[in-house]
Amino acid sequence: MIPAVVLDTSVLIKWIRQGEVLSEQALVFRDTYLKGEIWIMEPSLAAYELANVLRYKGDLSTEQVQEAMQSIINMGFEWIMPSKDLIDLAVEMACKYDTTVYDSTFAALGVLRSAFFITADKRLADKLKEIPVVESLENIKGIKNGELVKTTNSPK
Repeated sequence: MIPAVVLDTSVLIKWIRQGEVLSEQALVFRDTYLKGEIWIMEPSLAAYELANVLRYKGDLSTEQVQEAMQSIINMGFEWIMPSKDLIDLAVEMACKYDTTVYDSTFAALGVLRSAFFITADKRLADKLKEIPVVESLENIKGIKNGELVKTTNSPK
């Protein structure tokens, strides 16, 4: 079975802005997806969040943001619409771990769908470290045989 992955917007942004820290590790997930070795699912809010981040970075034109978003949409991720279960769990996690509901939605999706949730936001990963599916991008090299390949200094 192909492993499922939920990528935080902080990871997806690195596919477009490839000079950022950890962009090489983020691109491993893109390449692994394109080879058909992982399945990527995203909460629908990720598209809007990513477009907003790109819009406010300031170095991209309106057309470039639109083209980047079309490229992401064309990749064929499974986009997950809001549901009672997803929102309920996201709210519970946000309250328990002191995060935004937006951020917790990604982790909640990972929990509900038994998918890895990868974030480049170290503060978020630290807050959610009790949740088994949550991993910080800085601790991951990629996925092999359905398992995360971690860096040698990974705490988990």
